[in-house]
Amino acid sequence: MLILGIETSCDETAAALIERGSSNRVLSEKIKSQIPLHARYGGVVPEIASRSHLEYIDLITDQVLKESGRTMKEIDLLSVTNGPGLIGSLLVGLSFAKGLSYQNQIPLVPVDHIFSHIESVFIDHPDIAYPLVALVVSGGHTSLFFQKSKFDRQLISKTRDDAIGEILDKIAKFFGLGYPGGPVLDKIYHSGDPACFTFTLPRMSDGSNDFSFSGYKTAVLRLAKEKHILSESQLFTDLIASFLHSIVDYLLLKTTEAVNQYSAKSVIVAGGVSRNSLLRKKFQDVFNRKNIPTYLPLPEFCTDNASMVAWMGYETFNHYPDRNYFDYYLNAYSRSYSRESGKHR
Repeated sequence: MLILGIETSCDETAAALIERGSSNRVLSEKIKSQIPLHARYGGVVPEIASRSHLEYIDLITDQVLKESGRTMKEIDLLSVTNGPGLIGSLLVGLSFAKGLSYQNQIPLVPVDHIFSHIESVFIDHPDIAYPLVALVVSGGHTSLFFQKSKFDRQLISKTRDDAIGEILDKIAKFFGLGYPGGPVLDKIYHSGDPACFTFTLPRMSDGSNDFSFSGYKTAVLRLAKEKHILSESQLFTDLIASFLHSIVDYLLLKTTEAVNQYSAKSVIVAGGVSRNSLLRKKFQDVFNRKNIPTYLPLPEFCTDNASMVAWMGYETFNHYPDRNYFDYYLNAYSRSYSRESGKHR
């Protein structure tokens, strides 16, 4: 089966063609990054993102088909992200996919962006054992899930404020280090002393198991001001190293607690921030000692991509074969998974 995936949830316009069934592989993927457009603002500007998607989505899709030597007539299934994300960006991809589906009479599967990130790990690791705990860390999302199976999920924790990727971007922006902040701070970490500064791990006052990251941003900026730390100094490098060390330990602590509570057999870490070298090393080291396999996506599948969307679409289509996949009243949703309702909000 040939599946064409479309991803426009934030600031990457992506299309991918994959093959599933007797052969499981990515045939072609094209991603148009918008980083140069948003770098001057230190973050994603929704209106600019939407306009760029509109400009490139058709071109990107055409490039994928040409590179793979296929035509729309050969496509068996369409898969598109319809949330969560920036609503304008999502609607560009969703409307484009609806048009392709209607014109060519190809089933259209809407998929969740966060669950697609989890699925990205299965592209190269198809036999991950359940039950598992999955941590999704990105610029817009920080969520922890327990999964008894691929489609039996339970939200354990979500961020109450900024996602971890947003915190990295904001700290980098404050010190004039550029955008996106994650890769820049990752490079700085390796030259610093992670034991130089101590950060208190967040705890929710209401006893909730949710994440909170805004206190880290406040603490970093306060320390820099109190100690007159300049971005060119070694002390600044030590501050960033200590901050990253603490924030990864926080993610690791929450994930370990979930693994112990739910007796998970595997751990997945996915999303753009899963490219962070310290995070990858610490998670693999800790869970390897516990004899619990830890899986992370290949670097090219960490950030937003359409291969994971197509992969998730195939799994959804096969798990729910009786759904109406010619529903052109599909809408986009901007907010993420709700623990209370089990639905998106």
